[in-house]
Amino acid sequence: MIQDPSLIICHDVDGAPVRIGASVTVIPHSEDGTISPRFLGRTGVVVGLVFDDPATQYPDDPLIQVLVEGLGEDLFFPEELALAPEWARNRIAQHRRAVRAGGRSPLARGP
Repeated sequence: MIQDPSLIICHDVDGAPVRIGASVTVIPHSEDGTISPRFLGRTGVVVGLVFDDPATQYPDDPLIQVLVEGLGEDLFFPEELALAPEWARNRIAQHRRAVRAGGRSPLARGP
């Protein structure tokens, strides 16, 4: 039996960039082509938060599961959704890159 360490949460999490049930819009274009074209620019509802690596992602860096009526569900990074000011999405993206590269996150506090 393979154990999946991912956390899939369908309720609000303090510190997450979005709330369950929030209406969000997928960005209108994907520079790297990672977003399915059928979702680009579409509005949907947040139905879940997915933490593939809870130790580094929880609580502020989940993949966000969005349900778009008539299209189904897909997962998005926070910066791929219109859910916060651009400066906030950029800061989250910087955090993700720093943590994955093994460096210190610009969001880290303390000495």
